Amino acid sequence: MKKLVSLFSIFFLLPWVFSCREDEILNEVPLDFLTIENALVKPQDVENSIISLYDLTRRYFGDASSDGLNFDMYMGTDAGYHARFPKIHVLSAYTAFTADDNFTVNRWQNAYRIIFDANVILNKLNGIPFTSEDQKKRYEAEARFFRAWSYRNLVHLYGDVPLLLDDSIDPRTDYIRTPKQEVWAQIISDFEFAKDNLPDVNQNTQDGRLVQDAAYHMLAEMYIVSKDFPKAIAAATHVIGGGNYSLMTERFGSRIDEPGDVYWDLFRLNNQNRSSGNRESIWVHQVEYQTPGGYGVPTGNDANRYERIIGPEYNRFIAKGEKAGVRTFIFESTYHGGRGQGWFRPSALATHLVWQGNQDQDIRTSDANILRKWRVDNPASAFFNQIIDVGNPASFYAFVDPATIENDTNRMLYPVFLKMTMVNNHFPTELENGVGPRMVGDARRLYTDQYAIRLAETYLLRAEAYLGAGNLSKAAADINSVRARAKATLIQPSDVTLDYILDERIRELYLEEPRRLTLARLGKVYERTVKYNPYAAPFIKEHNNLYPIPSRELRINADAELKQNPGYN
Repeated sequence: MKKLVSLFSIFFLLPWVFSCREDEILNEVPLDFLTIENALVKPQDVENSIISLYDLTRRYFGDASSDGLNFDMYMGTDAGYHARFPKIHVLSAYTAFTADDNFTVNRWQNAYRIIFDANVILNKLNGIPFTSEDQKKRYEAEARFFRAWSYRNLVHLYGDVPLLLDDSIDPRTDYIRTPKQEVWAQIISDFEFAKDNLPDVNQNTQDGRLVQDAAYHMLAEMYIVSKDFPKAIAAATHVIGGGNYSLMTERFGSRIDEPGDVYWDLFRLNNQNRSSGNRESIWVHQVEYQTPGGYGVPTGNDANRYERIIGPEYNRFIAKGEKAGVRTFIFESTYHGGRGQGWFRPSALATHLVWQGNQDQDIRTSDANILRKWRVDNPASAFFNQIIDVGNPASFYAFVDPATIENDTNRMLYPVFLKMTMVNNHFPTELENGVGPRMVGDARRLYTDQYAIRLAETYLLRAEAYLGAGNLSKAAADINSVRARAKATLIQPSDVTLDYILDERIRELYLEEPRRLTLARLGKVYERTVKYNPYAAPFIKEHNNLYPIPSRELRINADAELKQNPGYN
């Protein structure tokens, strides 16, 4: 299958166009450099610009910085906290949470960049000689999908936001916040156009390219937001019952002959796309290892660094009673999940609480999927070849010095969700002192393609819609479809609550869904963080359910009031 590879977009030049545009330029059509007027004239120009939108969207939640400080969709929620600075980081000590923090500014600016680029495309389509009306409608559907997707992120995170549907680059200082109900209506309108005009999955020829069912899935979420539960159920049912998708229940893919299970298979290299036999993937962000523009180039920072961020810095761990001058682990190893550096620590909810009563049978918490047993690999260690079981307190604390316990358990050694690592799949590797393999070269990056929408989430969205509609039996049935694949104990209708569904999302979608976005959509950031995040609990306030509007936007908007969210300065 042909894969979707990112191309350089003309819209990287738009800030230049903005700064240089003067009234007299409007009367000319320059031929030797790109402007709004001459950049989109052929179908291929539109194709290149659409591909740029794919690139921007895959980076919106996945382009983690090298130190993990922008891992804000997980830190400071029920999902986990900053492993190095859990007591003082802004997403723990919410008293320091301001409208100038990088992540609040970046989420805003990056979403509006996608929206602006989509609007440019949409407002140029009528003047381009497409080969067919269907070609034009597909491009319009893709651009509208990305615009809706970006507004969905903004309205969940910030509430009321300015609704912009034109491509003007003239300076404005009179923006106002559009009521979120109006923004929802536009989002739904865009997704509805997309579901009618994107190709059916069986007509799609490129891995990673949007299909109708991605729009149906997003509509299910937005209908839930607007409390139109019958439409939400119908949209999700179109995906679940359409015959094109199914939860994977048998081993498959690139490492089928190795020990593991079908959930493990879902996250191995080259297993995410439909072309691999995966019938569960609906929309997948393409990484494209060592392909220029493909978000997988090892040099520089153009790569997904999840593995580096979520993995503990175990190579620095020194066990209680260790020989003087010896580190318990000799180096970072591929069988321990990679070269983690301990920036993000999963919460006890994610590592322990949601698995209570199911740890022996739920494959999602098996040794193949969550690394809890650490084999000491340093021949010089007093504990060589012994197992440190971080899932067993009696075993773990036997190796931990009480004086260093907080640092050891928060940064050096903790359970690792192997779905976001390339365990035993790093390249290249080498032996060191006869022990290994150790990662060399471009270690710490994650080169698997990343799920944007997976069928398991569609089931959980429909369960949420059934719950909203008061049909607990059908909600339980959808949750049980997901749990049955995981070999987990099935639940009863009386077990279904919104919190139960959020727990199930942790079990099934941990580090896939942007957790803060889900919690903000449901107004649950404050409640769940207080309950499950001991570092943030004393500081977070109810107004932190939403992000603040970036203060720069307020300052430069001199001709209208762009109101700040309550609770922020």
